[in-house]
Amino acid sequence: MSKHLVRLLPALLIMIAAGSLSFYWLTHKARATRMPPIAVAPLVEVMQATVIDHQTVVNAMGNVIPSQSVNLTPRISGMVIRVSPHFIEGGMLKKGEELVELDPTDYRLAIKLRESELARAQFNLKLELGQQAISKREFQLLGSELAPQEQELVLRRPHLNAAKAALAAAEAALKQAHLDLERTRPFAPFNAIITTRNANVGAWMSAFSTGTPLARLVGTDSFWINASIPIDKLGWIQIPGINSAQGSPVKVSYESGWGKGVYRSGVVKRLQAEIEPEGRMAKLIIEVDDPLSQKKSNKLAPPLMLGTYARVEIEGKTLHDVIRLPETIVHDGQQLWLMTDQQTLDIRAVNPVWIEQGHIYLDKDQLPDNARIITSDLSTPVQGMRIRTSQSESPDSPERQ
Repeated sequence: MSKHLVRLLPALLIMIAAGSLSFYWLTHKARATRMPPIAVAPLVEVMQATVIDHQTVVNAMGNVIPSQSVNLTPRISGMVIRVSPHFIEGGMLKKGEELVELDPTDYRLAIKLRESELARAQFNLKLELGQQAISKREFQLLGSELAPQEQELVLRRPHLNAAKAALAAAEAALKQAHLDLERTRPFAPFNAIITTRNANVGAWMSAFSTGTPLARLVGTDSFWINASIPIDKLGWIQIPGINSAQGSPVKVSYESGWGKGVYRSGVVKRLQAEIEPEGRMAKLIIEVDDPLSQKKSNKLAPPLMLGTYARVEIEGKTLHDVIRLPETIVHDGQQLWLMTDQQTLDIRAVNPVWIEQGHIYLDKDQLPDNARIITSDLSTPVQGMRIRTSQSESPDSPERQ
């Protein structure tokens, strides 16, 4: 029995030593010194509010359309015997310039005929005037009393009136014949460009047919842009006949065709009476002078082509004493985050007076003087929470300890 105890004794001693050591470490664990929690204020970026005056701009898109156009149809019939060198699609015509010439032979003959008829009417009037003189003398020699109607017949007054009427008709017929001869050469009623040509040498043009006209002409003195804008923006724009004698200036750009920074000048011409049925937008007519750059002053300006979908920037009213801010720093619709002098967060509701191209404009009275506006994001903003900026940090500040 003693031999067995001797053998187990080392194992027992080891177990006793391990248990004692484990008990010691369990009862003597290292403990960290408890420190009070330190509130870390979020780091933010701020910008200073500055007061400015701003010229508002209403941006819109619109199609370029003719300000005047006409389907030119001859007023007389005839065969085309000559065309103008400019009588092609895209040809430029000055006011009064001939387009084509119709065969004038028939109309020159008509003038000869009307001249002979006029000569005959003049001859008949002279004969009747002679008859008048004879009838007057005979009536005086007879000295008889006649009724007014009989007296009128004896003095041949109806004959004289008929001769005068025949002369007037002959003069009118001759004038008409000369007009018809002039109309064998149709001309442009205004400075124009030919958009469609429908006649060539040898074509017969009829004044009594509702068929194809000679050509379609579009005026080149000005083009219109039919632009759509929100109805609530109309009050910011000067519109002739509505709220002003003169229209607002307009910049017309076409970046894909002209490049960046290139524009033509225009002016608001009229407000159309109806709104768009789809978008419920108001429609403005904007006029651009010399759109095809025909004047010397516009030789370097890009031409404005019909059908172009152009951008227009309409000059609106000027805002005075406003603060301009990026639209991206507005939170929850109409809230700004401000940093107070005590370095706390002030969540303030604002009401923009104008929004334009990613910026909002506020009356200066909506913000305190020298307001510091927070431009960075906060995950959980709370009114009055502590915040800090990089300029407000120092080596001895609590946030850095």
